[in-house]
Order: sequence, then structure tokens, then C-alpha cells
Amino acid sequence: MPYERLDIPLARLRLNKENDRHGPLPSEPDCIAWMLEHLGDEIRNLATDIAERGLSPLDGMLALPDPNTKGDYIVWEGNRRITALKLLDNPDRCSDPKLRRKFAAIRGQAKVNIPRKIEFVVADSVEEADQWIELRHQGPQDGVGTLPWDAMQKSRHLQRLGKKGRYAFSHAVVDSILDKLDDDLKAKVTGKGFKISTLDRLLKNPEVRDFLGIASADGVPRRFLHESEVLKGLTKVLRDIADGMAVGKVYDAAKQREYINGFPPEHTPNQQREVKDSRPMVPPAQPSQVQSKLRGPRPSHQRKYLVPAGVQYSIKDTRLRAIFHELRDLELNDYRNAVSVLFRVFVELSIELYLDHNSVAYNDGDNLSKKAEKAAAHMDQQKWASKHELKGIKAAIASPHNPLSFNTFNAYVHNRHFHPTGPDLATAWDNVQSFLDILYAHLK
Repeated sequence: MPYERLDIPLARLRLNKENDRHGPLPSEPDCIAWMLEHLGDEIRNLATDIAERGLSPLDGMLALPDPNTKGDYIVWEGNRRITALKLLDNPDRCSDPKLRRKFAAIRGQAKVNIPRKIEFVVADSVEEADQWIELRHQGPQDGVGTLPWDAMQKSRHLQRLGKKGRYAFSHAVVDSILDKLDDDLKAKVTGKGFKISTLDRLLKNPEVRDFLGIASADGVPRRFLHESEVLKGLTKVLRDIADGMAVGKVYDAAKQREYINGFPPEHTPNQQREVKDSRPMVPPAQPSQVQSKLRGPRPSHQRKYLVPAGVQYSIKDTRLRAIFHELRDLELNDYRNAVSVLFRVFVELSIELYLDHNSVAYNDGDNLSKKAEKAAAHMDQQKWASKHELKGIKAAIASPHNPLSFNTFNAYVHNRHFHPTGPDLATAWDNVQSFLDILYAHLK
């Protein structure tokens, strides 16, 4: 199929506000802000690389005509590179003064001309563009290469395309309660004739979700009522659909309200039975598999930074987010004392945040090992982690003389005769990463 190749001025390029990497955002400045918050190091590395070598001739970019402004184009593939170019072109697009100065410095030290026109392949339609998008996204290379999508980003993309992921939310809800259904209903729900689209139509309506005790957290289902209450309503919905309820009965919001208002008392969830904190709706046998997908690649302990490339956490706590970013900036061999102290602080504050968030009691006098033990026990109790995933943290708790123990963590801060090495710190991170992956996956 024919594609047009155009040299498009940077000023006529618009970042994709619907980019699957971040989901819908209101404006281009918001896209840039998201990129800097979540991929700040990678964008800066990419800008540096572009300033030194120019854009890679091997990596093409893809755009669609902007339907709202003739002559403008929406970037469909290449949003990171165009973000880096826009920041090099005008560092004032960056709201952070420190980062703004860095981008200005990169531009000032450029060894090549910063591209002002970029060659793009222009697709005629979203469908044409999306088929090539799926062939991309692998090989992060510290932000210089193409960053792979994580599970959530893939899901967003598939949902938008109407493929397997379109009903990901509804599939997740069903999967979370399959083991609670009777055999007859379970067979019907997992059979070919079950209309998942009808369930999805209902679950897209916030009023219906509220009635059932289900919330959507960034596309992931969570329940805010006790499980037995959620099951009351959800089981009836599944039964009705499995028994052939016509989609017309729940086609729009008005009919959906009429439908749930007709629920008999025995199938009406008791809204008074809220849980203190909402709970993720995941199948009992799958949490460890889900969490493993959140992990970054297993890196070498000889790496440059403590946090391996590709490891990203969504951290809402301002100070913890700042510490995490600093740990990603400090080179292990040059700043091993600073890294060791920050690492220890990051682990302890992360654990305290997790315990607070999940209402797990601990005492102010509890040491780091005791708090970690409580957090690991809670993950185990919730079936959020397998024994294998908690092996590293449990070894740190149980083995005071192990170099990866919390005694060593404490020595980072309190023992002036203790000298951490870069490889030791990297190995220590690798051994607690599974624990931290699970911890932050349940702080969203």
C-alpha cells in the first residue's frame, strides 16, 4: 500500500495526546511534562545523542495528518524523539528550571545541526498506522533506543484497536471471580457464546460499576466493597448475559440504570460494606505472573547505575519519587556512598508507605528488618507474591551476616568503616527488586 514520505517542519508536528505510552492527555505541554516525569533520564539521553549524532537514519517515524489543522501532523511513532527535539529547539518548554538548563546546555554543545525538518512516513488512516506500530518497541538502551511497552501500555493499544485487549477490563473482572462461580455458570462464561461485549458495555458505565462495588484505577479493576457483596451483583449480571440477555436491554445508560434498579434484594450489593482500601481484582493463581511482567530486564551487577534501565515505578509520594530519580542519576562507582545511603532510605520509606497504605500496623521503634518482614507477610497473605519473588527480601531479613542483609543496609548509614562497592549495591538492588516491584504495583 502506498505511503507518502515528507520532510515535515518541527513546528508543524504535534505530539500524540492519545499515545499508548501514557494514555489520553489534554495537551502537548502535558505530553512533554509526562515524558519528563516518567522518562526524564531517557529523554535527556536521547536529546544528547541527537545533539551528538543526529537522528538515527535506521529508525523511521510515522505521522497522520492532523484533522483539525491543515498542514499539521500528529506524531504516531517517534513521540520520544520529537519530544527531545522540541525541548532542544526550545528548552523553555520544560517547566523544571534545572532540566531546562540541561537541555539548553545540550543544545549549546551540539556537534551536529539540530534537525528542524524531519522525514516522516505519512499514513492515510489510524488502521494503516497501527499495523506498523505493533512491529516496534524493543531495546531500551538507556533511553537511546526504543523503549518497549509495558503490559498496561500494550493493553491500552490493543483496547484502542478493538483487538484482544479491548475488553481487558471486563476479562480481568471475570477472571478474578471465576473460581467463585458454580460450574454451570463458569462453563457458560468461559464458553464461546458468552457476550463479553455486553458485560463491557455495562462495566464502562461508572454508575453500574459503583452499584457493583467495582472501580477502575487506570484501567485496572479494583473492588471497594467486600468480595461477597461484589459477587451478589456480578453473579447476576454474568448469569443474565450467559442466559441470553439481549444487549438492547442494557444498550444505554438509562436502560442500564433501569436494569440494576430491578435487581432483587438478594442480588443487590450492600453499599455499606465498604473495605477500608480498595482491593485489586486479580485471579488467585495469577498475581505472581502479573507482577513478573512489571519487572525490567535482569541486568548485570556491573552496570553504571543502581536502578537498571527499564525499571519504572509510578510513585505518587513526592519525596520518594525524588529519591528514586536521584538514584537513577548517580553513577554507582563515582557516588557509591551517596547511593548506598539513598538506597537504604528509599527501601525503608517505601516499606513504610506500603504498610501505611495497606493499614498494616507497625511500631515507630521497629527496625527495617521488622518492617520488611511485615510487608512481605502481608504480600504473602494477599497472594500478591510467590515464595520465589519474596526469596530475596526474606534472605535479607533472616541472614544477619549475609552481605545482602539489612545489617549491611544499616552499615551503609551508620558504620564509617564500611565501604560499599558498586557491584555489591547493584546485586543488593537485584535481590530486593522483585519485592519493590510488587510493593509499587500495589501502591497505585
